[in-house]
Amino acid sequence: MNLPKIFSVFVTMIMLSTSATVSADVTITAETKQVIRIVKKSVEDYVSAAQGDYTGLIIDCRGLGLQTAMSPVIKNANGTKIYGHKDLDIDKIIAMGMVDYVSDPGKIERAGVNPLIIKAVSLDNFNSDPVVSLVDSNKILIENHVSKFLQGLKVVFLYD
Repeated sequence: MNLPKIFSVFVTMIMLSTSATVSADVTITAETKQVIRIVKKSVEDYVSAAQGDYTGLIIDCRGLGLQTAMSPVIKNANGTKIYGHKDLDIDKIIAMGMVDYVSDPGKIERAGVNPLIIKAVSLDNFNSDPVVSLVDSNKILIENHVSKFLQGLKVVFLYD
């Protein structure tokens, strides 16, 4: 089998813990040497893709066995936290709680009239922390950058 001596691969990874995108050009030669060029981008670079009119966030955890918690966290599939008590107003958290737990989709008031709805892919931390896909976590962060629903604690966990 004859393989080409040089081929290139373009790799993009989302680094949500820093809210940055890392892109790398990887060139692999017959000697398997790698050349990597890293370009960092922030959430601000993607704000133009945001719809910007979301009033809150609903994480659909139905069918996963969600357990309630005092301080739940939303994580992405890599385990990076995208929502938790850090950088939120503690007085608001005490008054409202981190999230609303709702079993009736018709009674979701906290997320407003136009919520972003995301399906959890799994649960973590004794089934109390929803895990969302990388694509969905990026969408949450981009939309939140415009609408600020996470800072407003406009988050609902839908469970059964």
